Amino acid sequence: MIKKYLRLFVFIAFISLLVIAEISAVYLWPGFLSEFSLIPVIIISLLFFYNIKIALIASLVFGLWLDLFSFSFFGLESLSLFISLFLVYRLSRSWLTNRSIYSFLIINALFSLSYSFISSLFFYFSNFELSGFFLWQKYFWLVLVFRLLWSFIIALASFSLIASLSKNLGTSFLDKK
Repeated sequence: MIKKYLRLFVFIAFISLLVIAEISAVYLWPGFLSEFSLIPVIIISLLFFYNIKIALIASLVFGLWLDLFSFSFFGLESLSLFISLFLVYRLSRSWLTNRSIYSFLIINALFSLSYSFISSLFFYFSNFELSGFFLWQKYFWLVLVFRLLWSFIIALASFSLIASLSKNLGTSFLDKK
């Protein structure tokens, strides 16, 4: 019992250190480098290779830290991560296999897209920006392209390593329950 709680504590501490490092360093990088984010790839990797419970815990920790350092209303990041994770989980369970690199890339892209749209929509309605709706702004689309490119690069680079560490990679057929 103590071993289980200790592993959970270490997991939460590791996720916390990772998000604090990203908030304090990566967001300050110039240009397209500031869109580098390990958060979507880690959440999707946990969902893809382990289970939804671990991915939910990670998204809760990520969302809490992002909410603490955000200038929008508290809960925007957590809610965006939860909704995006739920959408991707439902799509992956019904349409995709959970055993191949193309599924991993598609799930990463869907998560990045849904997270960007949902968080931008929540941010727009919480601030009512005078500059207009976020879909009509060039900056939103540019950031979205950079996030997708980084997501693909990180997912391609990390798939083999994560797959070798995971014991859940098996056949390439849909799991029907």
